Amino acid sequence: MANMFEKYAADREAEQKKIEQTVSADAAPAEDEKRTTLSLSLTVSDKKALKMMAAERETTIAAIIHEWVAEHTQKD
Repeated sequence: MANMFEKYAADREAEQKKIEQTVSADAAPAEDEKRTTLSLSLTVSDKKALKMMAAERETTIAAIIHEWVAEHTQKD
């Protein structure tokens, strides 16, 4: 049984390192763009959906929201 848990821990550690590298790369703001904090009230299901989407894309919720804002503020 110990081997099963060791394998799970090793897999989880590798996954966490991959996530941290992706987040570090995605979260870095443009040099001329200052970051700010936003409080946002979501339903539990919306938050779960965003977290799943971010995990699937290997990015952050902030990056997904940034993409959405960029797409919806582009001038034709």
